[in-house]
Amino acid sequence: MAHARVRELDRCRRLARIACLAICLTSCAVLRSEPRGPARGRTLPVAFTDDEKALLARFHSKRFALSLPLPDGAAWRIDDHSQPELVATHSATRSKIVVLVVRTEGLVGRNQCEAIARERKVVSASEMTTVEDDDTVTQETFDTRIWVALETGGKPSAPIVGHVMAFGGFLRKCLIFDYSTQIDDATDEAILSARLAFARTRIVAGLSLDPFLVPPREASQSDERSP
Repeated sequence: MAHARVRELDRCRRLARIACLAICLTSCAVLRSEPRGPARGRTLPVAFTDDEKALLARFHSKRFALSLPLPDGAAWRIDDHSQPELVATHSATRSKIVVLVVRTEGLVGRNQCEAIARERKVVSASEMTTVEDDDTVTQETFDTRIWVALETGGKPSAPIVGHVMAFGGFLRKCLIFDYSTQIDDATDEAILSARLAFARTRIVAGLSLDPFLVPPREASQSDERSP
């Protein structure tokens, strides 16, 4: 278990370094002409706490029979009723999480579930720069693609949006996940990197489905309210 934790921490640090490098490469023309320090009067973006011992609040969705871990839990606005997807937003970091569980007629894997996500426009159709692309197993049984990527908007003045996406399939069920977060200035690349690393190692890794073939337990008061 200790070795696994060390590997995960190394993966987190590697992801942060790669994300920084990717933003520098896509924004190098801008950075040559702009000062490295924050502009006077500009509000600095915030990152999630990096305390690995801190327990994350969890939102339980009875509709999708899953539990979603959230940093700074009480600050998230959660909509699990008005649209097909569960949508959670965090205004302080301009972060958004979209989660969808889809039952299918045939057997599916990661490729079929990604196609469903794109068909339903659950994930952005914009051109992206890949930071990490990993095929793995999640939830112990789901064949999953985890894709970390950047949207740069195509022009220097456009905000930079980072994504951590997961497309997992098992039998006749798809689990689709997209965490997105935004910064306005490429000089804040370290903040964006930290958020992506956190989402990859704490939110995606901590998301859990209710036990298979076991009726979801009645949610407690803490489950029902937004964290």
